[in-house]
Amino acid sequence: MLKILVIEDDELIRETLLQLLESHSYRVIAAENGRAGVQMALSEIPDLILCDVQMPETRRL
Repeated sequence: MLKILVIEDDELIRETLLQLLESHSYRVIAAENGRAGVQMALSEIPDLILCDVQMPETRRL
């Protein structure tokens, strides 16, 4: 099963993406900011990362 990491700081968008992806039988993990997303990517090794690159923290990583 494909594992997808969603990195999104807007809670409504993040939850919507999770629901949509899970309804299509993907295994989804989520992070609320870029720093947490990097840590999850290193520990969980997702197959795909969907990341909001406009998050303020993302520009400094």
